[in-house]
Amino acid sequence: MELNPKAALLAAARAPVGTTVRLPVSGLALRARDFLAEGPANSVSLVSHVCQLPGVPALVAEHMAAALLAALPDFGRLDDGRWHTVARRVEQCEMALDDCRAPRPAEELIVVPLSTLAYAVVDVETTGGCAWRGDRITEIAAVIVRGGQVVEHFETLVNPERPIPPMISALTNISWSMVKDAPRFRDVCERVVSMVSGRVFVGHNADFDWRFVSAEVQRATGHRLEGERLCTVQLARKLLPHLRSRRLDAVAYHYGVGITARHRAGGDALATAHILLKLLADARGQECEHWHDLQRLLARQRGKRGKRRGSALPAPMDVDTTS
Repeated sequence: MELNPKAALLAAARAPVGTTVRLPVSGLALRARDFLAEGPANSVSLVSHVCQLPGVPALVAEHMAAALLAALPDFGRLDDGRWHTVARRVEQCEMALDDCRAPRPAEELIVVPLSTLAYAVVDVETTGGCAWRGDRITEIAAVIVRGGQVVEHFETLVNPERPIPPMISALTNISWSMVKDAPRFRDVCERVVSMVSGRVFVGHNADFDWRFVSAEVQRATGHRLEGERLCTVQLARKLLPHLRSRRLDAVAYHYGVGITARHRAGGDALATAHILLKLLADARGQECEHWHDLQRLLARQRGKRGKRRGSALPAPMDVDTTS
């Protein structure tokens, strides 16, 4: 059932600053698309028309427009803040996405030596911890590892098309002034997809990075990423059980890997790439020569302590996700 516009107004007006209120999008989004087909519009004009709320305060209109449109792939914002409709760039990414959607058959991957696999080590910085609630990428880096060495490195700031909370800026040192003129994700999507396609997706807490990259690619193209993933946190838990922490800093210190720019995508991704090489070398010492050997190691039970239960709640926005 579609939310009554006045109820939506109250919900947005009562929401604390920095809180995202998610509104039903079926009818309202269609109205917004029809309205913006005539040209870009600011939040007040858009909400006044779409929700039939003449005279809506600017701050409330901003909340409501962001709640309605920020997570939808068909809408974007211009540099002056006006909303507009976005043409999806499916064609540019289609061939690379086909590679992601059609990973190697399991029986083929089983016999591939770890040393010959290609890995895309990815790190993202974001506006918060929940991709499914509309948080966006502010910086992304991808490092290609092949043949036991780093062979390619890509990184860029990204305009998230939404504000960056102060606590996030304090953690990452990425401010709105740094990203306001940066490319939007749809502008770099083709390059990102080409980096990860046909390679094992690696991250330090890989699920976090995968969720954000996958959400951004789907928003930009309408397609989802698929492929093999490898988490260096999980691998470190198996190979380095004596370490009290598997945070990026702790594992890097253990292996003598330097981090040039902590909590920046480029520095963290490069450090993770070198950690990956060290972990794979240690894995070979435990008779992990092929991909299926590594999967068997990761599936091994932890022993008497059992697996620690994680919280079902999303991580707070100021929590380090590389642990």
